[in-house]
Amino acid sequence: MRRTREDHSAKIIDRVRELLGRELPPDLEEFYRERIARIGDFDAVFPHWNARVGWRPMATEVTELAHVNAVPLFNDGCGNLFGLDLLSENTAPAVYFFDHEFGFEKPEYAAGSALGPFLLLAQHDQAIQEGRAPSWELAVDPDIDKCPRAPPIWLAG
Repeated sequence: MRRTREDHSAKIIDRVRELLGRELPPDLEEFYRERIARIGDFDAVFPHWNARVGWRPMATEVTELAHVNAVPLFNDGCGNLFGLDLLSENTAPAVYFFDHEFGFEKPEYAAGSALGPFLLLAQHDQAIQEGRAPSWELAVDPDIDKCPRAPPIWLAG
């Protein structure tokens, strides 16, 4: 895991709240406060502040998944996004995988039942290299198969 050098989390939280036009889930605010810039092969998606020029335009903006009620957390380096569900009201929001080849129309599979378990599951490429059995994710995230908007990867087809 790599973190940002400077802490602009308060500005980022305010900016994302402004761009999405809504309050943010506490998990998302905490994620921004942790200043995670990269985990494994995944780059974090968040507004970048520069004191000299202000907000810098990004290849992927935090509004990229607004049409499907999600906010991007990470890109996978191939154009796909992992996004936090914004439809959850009384539970911790799940993290879903959104495929760019389908225009980010809907979540393709559940990548974590909440943000914390997703961060532990970000070792997906390593799991493939090690030849872990399908549904190994259940050992790390026992609720991943209960996400409401999409099935876990081994059931997604």
